[in-house]
Amino acid sequence: MGSASCRCIAKPLDAWGPEARGADLGPRRDRPFIALNCAAVPDTLVEAEFFGVEKGAYTGAASPRPGRFERAHGGTLFLDEIASLSLVGQGKLLRVIQEREVERVGGTRTIPVDVRLVAASNIDLRQAVADGRFRQDLFFRLNVLPIEMPPLRTRRDDIPLLMEHFLRLYGHEHAIKPRGFTRRAVEALLGYDYPGNVRELQNLIERGVVFAGNDNLIDTVHMFQHGEVLPPKLLQVGPSGALVQGAATPRDTQPPRVQTFAEVERKLFADALSLTRGNISAAADVTWITRACADGLSPSRESSPC
Repeated sequence: MGSASCRCIAKPLDAWGPEARGADLGPRRDRPFIALNCAAVPDTLVEAEFFGVEKGAYTGAASPRPGRFERAHGGTLFLDEIASLSLVGQGKLLRVIQEREVERVGGTRTIPVDVRLVAASNIDLRQAVADGRFRQDLFFRLNVLPIEMPPLRTRRDDIPLLMEHFLRLYGHEHAIKPRGFTRRAVEALLGYDYPGNVRELQNLIERGVVFAGNDNLIDTVHMFQHGEVLPPKLLQVGPSGALVQGAATPRDTQPPRVQTFAEVERKLFADALSLTRGNISAAADVTWITRACADGLSPSRESSPC
């Protein structure tokens, strides 16, 4: 996901949507790009991770260590899963955005920082503010240039490109070279709703590569093995190259009922009766059966004696 440049930390960027992502573009592209998964930072380490630590600040701090803001100075700091920060952690982040300076844990001097801040969340931060789970003042500090990344199910035209990319990626990683996908697999991948978004598509194709093996086509049985629910109607590529609604795959429909021999026999004799205008003897001659069998096959009889 692209992001525009910001001149100061007081004007960072914010993006959300299922699996929102940040990318370092613009005049800071050759400067440091530091990423931090906020969900992996406990409250007790927020200050140390964000602002850094001075030597002797606590037991084990044998040497000074810069925080993420210092390391990203002049470049970009990407905060993933920002909604995972506690309200206390959000308050500490807000102060840095306002003051544009940090103070290491155990330190006494302030360190100015010039950072472009990019934040991402997979939930709607406005709703999180309304629910009291996200600070309103921090939200408005971040919400300068919001970019929403739609979920994969609403941009299905991207799926074929992602399929090709992940097929090459995992074929190389596992040293396996499948020949591609069956038509049924393609239709299933185009029609699936991906509650896990791009990561789920990624996992499905990696699973398909591993289970299909070398020189085989990846089919639905290789990918959809753990309770994924396929839609009754699947998308497929139409004659013009656009995605169109298609019929369900054989995996998702009941097999047609096979007629019994007696049913076929009775239907054949009924057709013969129609051709001979109800003449049972003539219908028996046409179908090469005896008159006794013909009597048994007449519509008034329940079963055939043949």
